[in-house]
Amino acid sequence: MKEVVRAYSYWRVVWKQFKQHYLGMFALFIVFIFCLMGIYAPFLASSKPFVVYFDGEWYFPLFRYLFYRGFFTKRLDLFYNLLIFTFPLFVIAWVVLKNNHYWRKLAIIFILIAQSLLFVFFAFRPQQDPATNSLLNQERQNKLQMTLVLEKKYPLFATPHLPNWQSELDFLSPYAKLNMVLRYQHRKEQMEHLKPYDKAYMDGRIEQGLSKVHMPILWYLDEKHIEEQLALQNEIMITNQQDYDKLKPFVNGITSYCQDNTKIDKTFPAWLKCDFLNFLPKNVLNEILNAKQSVSTYEIAQAQYNYLKQKEMWLEQQSGKLKFQVMPLLRPFHWEDDAGGSQELNQYLPWWELTRINRKDLVSALIFGVRISLSVGLTAVGLALLIGIPIGAVSGYYGGKIDIATYRLIEIWESMPTFFMLLMVVAFLQSKSIFIVISVIGLFGWTNFSRFVRGEFFRQKQLPYVEACRALGFNDSYIMFSHLLPNAIPPLLTLVPFAILGAITSEAGLSFLGLGEEGSCSWGVLMDEGRSAFPAESYLLWPPAILLTIFLVSIALVGDSLRDALDPKLHKQL
Repeated sequence: MKEVVRAYSYWRVVWKQFKQHYLGMFALFIVFIFCLMGIYAPFLASSKPFVVYFDGEWYFPLFRYLFYRGFFTKRLDLFYNLLIFTFPLFVIAWVVLKNNHYWRKLAIIFILIAQSLLFVFFAFRPQQDPATNSLLNQERQNKLQMTLVLEKKYPLFATPHLPNWQSELDFLSPYAKLNMVLRYQHRKEQMEHLKPYDKAYMDGRIEQGLSKVHMPILWYLDEKHIEEQLALQNEIMITNQQDYDKLKPFVNGITSYCQDNTKIDKTFPAWLKCDFLNFLPKNVLNEILNAKQSVSTYEIAQAQYNYLKQKEMWLEQQSGKLKFQVMPLLRPFHWEDDAGGSQELNQYLPWWELTRINRKDLVSALIFGVRISLSVGLTAVGLALLIGIPIGAVSGYYGGKIDIATYRLIEIWESMPTFFMLLMVVAFLQSKSIFIVISVIGLFGWTNFSRFVRGEFFRQKQLPYVEACRALGFNDSYIMFSHLLPNAIPPLLTLVPFAILGAITSEAGLSFLGLGEEGSCSWGVLMDEGRSAFPAESYLLWPPAILLTIFLVSIALVGDSLRDALDPKLHKQL
């Protein structure tokens, strides 16, 4: 019991010493804000609302899509989405069970195991869109397959598949309908929000000698696409109008004749099995086929035209049924969503409305980019600790030939710079996966930890408490990891923040050189995009660079304050 109290008292002293460094406390607060921003990124930027009241029912789209890999395509995002729920449990266990160390440790271990198992489950399970209904999809596929079979088996008279919006609605689940209405409503709201910049954009195009068109945002792009499709289908109808008027009675006449002179079949329409067609000359059959094709061309264009009109009217009508919705706090786009925009549009917008060179929202990417930096820093350093601590412990405890061999290994390993090894491994494997970056940083960044632990073990193994452990008959592994290592951990912690800083810097530098993970929202990738558009769009370079600088400086200040707090020589009288 006394040992527990002493350990608790020591860390309480360290925490009080740390609080004397006001700049370190402020930096710790900034780091904590970044961590919360990374964990709860979907609550800050997403195209899915928290809650929606639509057509008399309540929906919770964001929570429904949190673990769907069709929306969050990166497994890393699924891990952090789980933290949305497990992180509060961790905080509750830490605070509520602070007086019972055994149960607090047990609760934390249970939460970590649950986090790991749930992540594996959600990351590797078969995926199904939450908006789909398997029964409706199967029914729709059966109907479409039947039509295709008829068209293939009876090309002369089979009725082609004609798009029909009302029939389409019959095969849509409530969530699929809601998603379409939300997409329509959000793009309309974006248009209204950016409308003040539309005039400046069009005036800028006129000054450049270009045609006067609306901003290339999603609403206007959709509107332009629909107009083009309607014009195309209308042109097809006009072109084929005369042939349709002339050939439609002819095709209907043959159909009626077959229906009147053929027994009804339960599977196919009776006229499809009209026997007299088998005795017609080939040129007559070709003439009938051409007539059928001309009629079908007109009817398909007409159906497509009506489909687009009906869909547009339905979306406008249904958007009025969205009575209540709560969107994420900062941006209505997920970082992987197409947010519209273009490079020429960015110069007319404020920085928080900018889009990347791939038309994805910049602010959303900045928010989700925190997850990459946190993952690289913590995971790479964790891997380095797992490697470096045992090697340094064995070397420092046993000394002699084991220490000589181990130290030579450390010296050789340290001669290979981590950043250049990253470049070599990425070039050799031809892969830019973030997990490769984390593995290389961890595998080549453990030497400092090993060297430090080795020195601590050399210093402490001669102390009386180690001799007492040997006299009591404890084995070497127990002495190393139950007595020596806990005493070496506090000084070792002073290296961790700077190691995290180095790992984040290495990943950002690699991504800035164009060797980061493709399709990522890493701050290094964002800076690389800004560099590629430099100087025309240099404003894309500064936001990720500023955020990265603030984050790294904050970590460095926390590390510096922690080093002072752990130094007994600098302890003030409490």
